[in-house]
Amino acid sequence: MNNHRHFTALSAGSALLFGAFFNTGCQTDSSNTERGALGGAVAGAIVGGIIGHQSGDRDKGAAAGAAAGAIIGGVAGNREDRRVSEIQYERRIAEEALAKERAQEDARRQRMIAQGKTVEDQEILAARQRAEAAEAEVARLKAEEADALKRAKQLEEFRAREAAAKAEAERIRNGE
Repeated sequence: MNNHRHFTALSAGSALLFGAFFNTGCQTDSSNTERGALGGAVAGAIVGGIIGHQSGDRDKGAAAGAAAGAIIGGVAGNREDRRVSEIQYERRIAEEALAKERAQEDARRQRMIAQGKTVEDQEILAARQRAEAAEAEVARLKAEEADALKRAKQLEEFRAREAAAKAEAERIRNGE
């Protein structure tokens, strides 16, 4: 009778183990929750069977181990499913933002093409002249600014020279 029980437990454990390997190998779109629960059940059944054998009731140990393993494996697999789902969501958001940006750039380009078809040479020439006039004004203002700074530095230098010369003259008059 004991051999029959031992054979039954080994057969059940082997069947679960082989079923897990064949099942996860064939289903590529199963969730991590399902795979985790199945793997946990198999591992739990094996560990539970070993522990149950030590306490004298292998079948109950295997059943309890399978149940606990399935729960723990399912929870771990579910956590992984949620993490994968979050990554996929973030990727989708980034792709949507990129697609929106590309669409806006394409729309801007199309507007520019449409606008360019209606622009006449006189408008381009006038815009060019206005831009060159504004650039010339900037250059003039920068030159004035540079000249003003140069003159201010010269004034400071001459005032410093004057003060030094007066101090030297005063020193000479006092006989120092």
